[in-house]
Amino acid sequence: MKQIIITGHNGFLGSNLLLKLISEKHDITGISKTIKKNDSIKQIKRNILNIKYSDIAKNSCIIHLAAITDVVYCEKYPEECYRVNVMATQKILEIARKKNCSLIYPSTSHVYTIPHKLPIKETHTTNPTSVYSESKILAEKLCEMYSKSYGLNISVLRLFSTYGPKNSEYKVESRIITQLLSNRTIKIGNLSPKRDFVYIDDVIRAFQIVIKNLKNFNIYNVGSERSYSIQEVCNILKKLSGKKIPIITDKTKLRKNDTKNVVSDCSKIKKLGWKPKISISEGLELTLDWYIAKKLEDTKSK
Repeated sequence: MKQIIITGHNGFLGSNLLLKLISEKHDITGISKTIKKNDSIKQIKRNILNIKYSDIAKNSCIIHLAAITDVVYCEKYPEECYRVNVMATQKILEIARKKNCSLIYPSTSHVYTIPHKLPIKETHTTNPTSVYSESKILAEKLCEMYSKSYGLNISVLRLFSTYGPKNSEYKVESRIITQLLSNRTIKIGNLSPKRDFVYIDDVIRAFQIVIKNLKNFNIYNVGSERSYSIQEVCNILKKLSGKKIPIITDKTKLRKNDTKNVVSDCSKIKKLGWKPKISISEGLELTLDWYIAKKLEDTKSK
């Protein structure tokens, strides 16, 4: 059993991770700006920018999930993005240094931007082209500096396109499903870019394995090691739903210089005993079923 601190514990990643860690009987404290009923953990209501020294227990494992992850929002509000994603991370690291804590930091495949070689290894050059990706690289650099300067055990998980039930509404698969269930057409931006979609349960297993293998400073890719175009994701979801509705390219949502293809190389974390298990069809079916159930529940409650 470990003493684990999770910032942003009520978000997409945090809420799914909690379920697994609670089942493993860890002593968990969740820190978030929102509090939900949960008798299995201790909760602290706190904006991550106002994190306190007393919030973190000595010798604990911090899983720092609190962040702004919406790329569009970060471009619109860069100052807030840097304060939350970089400055708050530095504050967490300083507390970790003083209290001898280990730390797991979730980063993103966005740090690679346009890859010059596939699949992408952790050693691939990072080259940010957005406020969001720059903020994650800066946070990664802080993690590396604190680990190497102060001997902290820190692991960075570069997550590829994570999806599943309860994901944020701005995520592409969430937008497709919402339109699929509500509209006569699916309006989306670029359909040709290919992404490495990894199901939330596989990502959570990566966190569980890394918790048991925290040593020095490490960066791990976490993906499915396969890529699918947005068009393919639309087609799979249409087939699963049985709906034959048209897919329309929304020119207002087109992104310039969109990366054509992203595929992860996860050989490093595989050496710890992890591998992706959920196929894209299975994962999208589980996600679609959750949205259908939620829609029925929302209809009944009205």
